[in-house]
Amino acid sequence: MLHYYDYGEDQLAYFDEGKVANKAQTTLLLIHGFGEDHCIWSNQIEFLSKYYRVIAPNLPGVHCKPLTIHHSHAPSIRNYVEVMHELMHSLHIEKYYVLGHSMGGYIGLAFADYYVNHVIGLGLIHSTTFEDSIAKKESRLKVAEFILEHGTRKFLETATQNLFGNAFKQAHPDKIQDVMDSVSDISPEAMVQFVMAMRNRKSHQHMLVQNRIPIWMIVGEEDIAVPIEDSLQQAQLLPPNDVIILRQVGHMGMLEATEQVNNALLNFIQTAENK
Repeated sequence: MLHYYDYGEDQLAYFDEGKVANKAQTTLLLIHGFGEDHCIWSNQIEFLSKYYRVIAPNLPGVHCKPLTIHHSHAPSIRNYVEVMHELMHSLHIEKYYVLGHSMGGYIGLAFADYYVNHVIGLGLIHSTTFEDSIAKKESRLKVAEFILEHGTRKFLETATQNLFGNAFKQAHPDKIQDVMDSVSDISPEAMVQFVMAMRNRKSHQHMLVQNRIPIWMIVGEEDIAVPIEDSLQQAQLLPPNDVIILRQVGHMGMLEATEQVNNALLNFIQTAENK
């Protein structure tokens, strides 16, 4: 069911699915990535809500007003962590698993690192603990400039297709178009805030070697946004059963390999719950 949360600037929409009669029920917070909205999780919400309560919000700026960030402060991933934390607090949910796609994983890492009494497990779906390289930081600036000059839709038209593996691109151009159409109304201001927050983030590689919570990774073999070489380097720091590599899949496993992603997430959480 769709609900709305007032984060101060506007109201963001969020899905709240799954049984809520038992207040002790396991809850999952799903955080979408850059150039997406919460509908990117539709297949996972439908599947996982049969077992758990699933909260899947839009980030501030997605179909709503962007955050007001004072000119003396740079956009930060922490800005989004605070809104997600306040949303969960408003729902009186104290402990939950966080599953983040791409930028959503960056938010999840910072969330789990700071709110240690709330996040009980973290799934990184096509995401990374590394901070941007110098070259990537330069690339982010060019993306921000492009968005400001040409707008969100033009950026999505040039960038979104590259996020999918070759087989999916050939077989499902309609689904890729749907992804672009669903978020083309995001303002350039909000998009640039996201870009700069990603550029400004620090490494969270230390989270892979902590023993407080389980961390899982889902990796795409054809992912050009998060190269598999980087993912494999990080995966070596995790138990083998906590890493899934999706063959012939790019950056969007939720759509490209729905059944594999759904079953992997369910298995990760069930294993954690049974320990």
